[in-house]
Amino acid sequence: QYLRFRTPRKRSSSEQKSDMRRAELWTRILGSDRDPHKISLAEWETFIDRRLSGAINARGLPVAEVDRRPVGPRTVETNCLWLKWVFSWAARWQTAQGSYLMRENPLRGFETPRELNPQRSVASQDRYEATRVVSDRVMMETRFGGRKREQRSYLSELLDLANGTGHRLSAICSLTFENLRLGEGPYGSIHWPSDTDKVGYEATVPVSPLVRAALDRIVKERPGIGAAPLFPSPGDPRKPMTRHLADKWLRKGEKLAGLEPLRGTLWHSYRRKWATERKHMPDVDVALAGGWKNTVSLKTSYQQADAETTLRVVLSAGELREAQ
Repeated sequence: QYLRFRTPRKRSSSEQKSDMRRAELWTRILGSDRDPHKISLAEWETFIDRRLSGAINARGLPVAEVDRRPVGPRTVETNCLWLKWVFSWAARWQTAQGSYLMRENPLRGFETPRELNPQRSVASQDRYEATRVVSDRVMMETRFGGRKREQRSYLSELLDLANGTGHRLSAICSLTFENLRLGEGPYGSIHWPSDTDKVGYEATVPVSPLVRAALDRIVKERPGIGAAPLFPSPGDPRKPMTRHLADKWLRKGEKLAGLEPLRGTLWHSYRRKWATERKHMPDVDVALAGGWKNTVSLKTSYQQADAETTLRVVLSAGELREAQ
């Protein structure tokens, strides 16, 4: 029922695919005919232990001991939280007869594994500048009108927008010419529509001079109108490019710049950079400008501690004295 009614409402195809995979995982672990109200804490903890050790894979299939690789707590946590969410939804979902799919969430109070020191790599301004110097050298092959030709990729503009707007790569790749509001604000604005955003965020946000220069370059080199994508697929100009291609270009750019890859991240490191650089600004405004629906995720997952700010905290405190 969850896959039938809730999953289609999720905007991202990757989220929908993840739902299918996790449904397969839990069905295999618990059994398709199992009464979910009777799931025990022992079963829950056994699953966590086996998944963490690599004894079972992402689809719940056993893994031979020689092939086992430990799995990070964050991966197991997402699987556990997903099942909790499904049961919480089922306890609120009424059938045509007026009854609820479940009486209660049997996993309420069950602990999930947590990553104590999650690695969330942050790009630096030096990294951006080094990659940007060589980004025009990353090429692509287009196949417009049945003709193939090699030309400069969109990496330069993608970097400028990621570094200058703080938005997710998927939202940037999905921008169209009708999203541009070049006459609004001192340097123009971008309308970020909800239908291309992972969390359904929508707002019109002013842009910086750096971003405006990137937009002007796009308009000059490949002008378009309406729903035409700012970053068309090299194989079909009617469709936006994929984030996977952008990942490939960024890896090439970083290699040309002689940079070591950041651990576990590519474009998202620029979103964390953008948020971290604005820690001294009001949270609600940073969230609105960067595409966060609330400030909780912004502060817990994106804004990172840095040496300069930490030193300022130590040296710049006032003195609390008794009232006179």
